Amino acid sequence: MSVLFVGLDHVATLRQAGGSRDPDPVIVAGLAELAGAGGLSLTIGRERNGMQERDVRLLRDTVRSVLNVCLPPLDEWVKLALAIRPDLVTLTSEGREALGAERGLDVEDRLSELQPVIGTLRSGGIAVSILVEPAPAQVKAAHRAGAEAVLLHTGRYGWAGDVGTRAAEFERLVNAAKIGRKLGLRVHAGGGLGYQSAAQVGQVPEIEAVHVGHSLIARAALVGVREAVRELLRTLAGGEGR
Repeated sequence: MSVLFVGLDHVATLRQAGGSRDPDPVIVAGLAELAGAGGLSLTIGRERNGMQERDVRLLRDTVRSVLNVCLPPLDEWVKLALAIRPDLVTLTSEGREALGAERGLDVEDRLSELQPVIGTLRSGGIAVSILVEPAPAQVKAAHRAGAEAVLLHTGRYGWAGDVGTRAAEFERLVNAAKIGRKLGLRVHAGGGLGYQSAAQVGQVPEIEAVHVGHSLIARAALVGVREAVRELLRTLAGGEGR
């Protein structure tokens, strides 16, 4: 069974929408860990995200599982990562695309730019992953860039509108995951996943972790964070879930 990383971005977005201090991503992270989450993930450096530097620093002090910080490969955010020292940094695109238009980094095109960034982070004792599309060329480029892991973007699979497209996108994921493992990369997957789609992705042997954000936080609004995480873990394990 794949490890579950709980995405906290939508908690921060909800807090920002209400103009208050709640819900607090730090508290949600603690509840998720108590329920069995194996990692927490958040994004900094993107507009309208709502995640604050204060959140990142407190999460570093309190998270007992794996803390993954997604950030663009820009000096400002690389310096913050070096100061905070999360367990894992995942390099992402600079912009915040509309739902359904999000994409992984084009590592092939930006290889010479990404290599020194990755070298700096790794020299600081931080493991580095890159958010990439599930394409062989991008996975291979991530390996050449010096990344230790890839986060395969599952948006096209998660948002697929018909069975045929979904099956084709799942096949792309499986193939990319196999290539990543053969290259010695750790393989994570996430983006647009619901409970059932996360379970299917989590069954791929080469994928060691799945990242789920919006669908879990939406469920938590109804049943609470701990129960939402437990339901998803049961689903990942092949149980009834919810």
